[in-house]
Formats: sequence, structure tokens, C-alpha cells
Amino acid sequence: MKVKALLYSDGSERSLSAALYAAGLMKGIPGLELTLISLAGVPRGPLGLTRDEEAASAEVLSRVSKDIIQETKKIFDQRQIKVDTVIGTSGTGTVAATIAKYARDGNYNLIIMGTRGPTDLKALVAGSLAHAVVRAAPCPVLLVKKLPEEILASLGE
Repeated sequence: MKVKALLYSDGSERSLSAALYAAGLMKGIPGLELTLISLAGVPRGPLGLTRDEEAASAEVLSRVSKDIIQETKKIFDQRQIKVDTVIGTSGTGTVAATIAKYARDGNYNLIIMGTRGPTDLKALVAGSLAHAVVRAAPCPVLLVKKLPEEILASLGE
């Protein structure tokens, strides 16, 4: 059975744990295809950004997303596991809505991502990205906490 999984990475320790866990899954589940996605979202302040500021921000965030993809992809490259990569933008939507839309449009069977605690007031009020993805996703979502040392050791880290 072919399973298409989408792995979201933001470069955090938890998303790298999710990547390590996904690499372990790929060895144990024949037919698992993985696409690694990172999204650049231009922050929108109450006053907004000029077109030039928005373009400059988008360019910087796109470079950051490329770096995140390269760093995360190393986990799979070291294990000689083939993954596809996508660098996208959240555009005018939220990151959670963009992940869910990409999963829906690409007919993915599973979304894999790390968890993080609230990091700012917005996260405390609105909830975490992980919970927003779970609510919006068209498929199951596998949330991975920071992996314990014994699991990291078993995965070759």
C-alpha cells in the first residue's frame, strides 16, 4: 500500500525530531513516500507593510525556508532515503491552513510535524500551530514531541 506523508519543518528542535521519527518510519513502512515542506510566511503587522518591505521580507523568509529544508533533508540524505521537498509561502492564509490545503490538494494520507509549546501571546490565545493543523487537516496528523535520548540513539543520532 502506498502512503503519501507530508512532513512540515520549521527548523525547530521538535520539527527535527519529527524528521528523525519520519526517517525511522520510512525504513519500517514499505511504500511510504515523504514530502518535506517548509513555509515562509510574511508577518503582517497592524499597519501592514509596503510592497517593497513585503517583497524584501518574503525574499529573506524564502532563504530561511531553503536553509530549513536543506538542514532537515540532511537527516534523510545521511540515511540514503529519498524525499521530495517543497518550499512554499502561506500567502494570505495561515501556515496551518496552507499545510492542510497542500495535503488536501496533493492527496496526502498523513501529515507529520513536531509540537511546540506556546511561544508568544498569539499562541496562548489562538492555540498552537499543531492544534490548528489537526483541526484543518483532511487526513491524520502525527505529532512528534522532542524525542528521548534512547530513541534518538536507536535512530542513529
